[in-house]
Amino acid sequence: MMKKTWPLLVVLASPVVYADDPFADPFADPFADEPIAIEDNIHQSRIELKSYYQNNNLRSNHPLNTGQFEFNDEFRFVGLDASLESQWSDQWKTRARVYSRYMVSSAQTNNKEEIDTYLLEGLLQWQSLDQNLVIELGRNTPKWSNGYNYDIANMLQPNRSLPNIDQDNPLQAKGWDMLSAQYYSGHWSMAGYLVKSDSDNPNIDSEAVLRLGYQNDHEFSFLIHKLDQGKLAYGATFSTLLGDETTIRAEWTRHPFRQTNLLDGGERTHYQRLVLGTTYAAIDGWSLTGEFFYNQHGANDNQWQQITELAATSADLLKTGQTQNVDQDRYLAGAGLGLMAQGWSRQRYGSLMFMSGQSEDLWQLRLGSQISLDDSSRLHRVEVLKSINDNLSTRLEVQLFEGCELCEFGLNPNQSNVRFTASWLF
Repeated sequence: MMKKTWPLLVVLASPVVYADDPFADPFADPFADEPIAIEDNIHQSRIELKSYYQNNNLRSNHPLNTGQFEFNDEFRFVGLDASLESQWSDQWKTRARVYSRYMVSSAQTNNKEEIDTYLLEGLLQWQSLDQNLVIELGRNTPKWSNGYNYDIANMLQPNRSLPNIDQDNPLQAKGWDMLSAQYYSGHWSMAGYLVKSDSDNPNIDSEAVLRLGYQNDHEFSFLIHKLDQGKLAYGATFSTLLGDETTIRAEWTRHPFRQTNLLDGGERTHYQRLVLGTTYAAIDGWSLTGEFFYNQHGANDNQWQQITELAATSADLLKTGQTQNVDQDRYLAGAGLGLMAQGWSRQRYGSLMFMSGQSEDLWQLRLGSQISLDDSSRLHRVEVLKSINDNLSTRLEVQLFEGCELCEFGLNPNQSNVRFTASWLF
């Protein structure tokens, strides 16, 4: 794998990462597909590199630590995310994105080093001369959601943005192998996606999505999603402007199965999610965004208490050597850890984000908090952004996790994260 992908990385490394631009509008239309302007059919390319350094301080005394293996105290990694987008003619375009990272995890007795390389995107695009029809083949990451912290309308499985701790984590941007077609007619658009599934379920080989969209003074989309041999799931998004400063957004999904594993589905035949959000963008450049998220897939208070308390008790029995049933206690402790790893494990969430205007010397500040309204645990994020010039931008990000020992964010393995990102665009 390494030998096959490093040559491509070298080709791309002429200048920058195809992850989200930290200075871009997080609510920009994800369906806009503006082709690179071509003059006299001359080939043009855009190269983007993004480098990362991240340090995570972990909870080595985590209550679900069974003591069977050594929990890391911290891990650090350096990553390079490289993209190349090329327009070969009026009708043909290619895009590739490769991510490679060097990671060191540290415990009290040893250090472990890893190098991994991933192909995140690689696709061929054809579009008609009038740009009304677009066909794409390869690995792609379609974005149908208009949410910021809660992108529930990105319905392909598994949801790679979970758990949503690092919003620009390159591995959360890994695409799916697919064939897609999009047709545009005035304010309306229609699209179909046939996807090779990455679901953990061995009985699911493929999934498909149909999308109908409308974009004018109001923006609306409706999605139908089907897993191989499964029932239909549905999603919808809506956004509109109130005056010149305020945007209102809503997003909804309905699934015939529970996406959070390890929980009893009970008598319910479907599970819904709903996101309501608004952004106020002031004339002098600052903005304030708030979101509310309701999630029927998550655990209620009784389910959460049962799973976490059983997992903590079993982990303690294994750690102290007092277990009477090793297999059962391993299963219960593992079930608790598995629930933590899925993200969006509870039912009600809120988030608030403030973004300052850009100063004269191109500095910006972004402050954000997410709260699990079911147990009041919190994730806080502070970001300092600096645009050096038209091609180079940087960001320093710090994340802090707060909450009781068996609360959602309190159970997160991270105590804090620090990430530095530099992005070059040519």
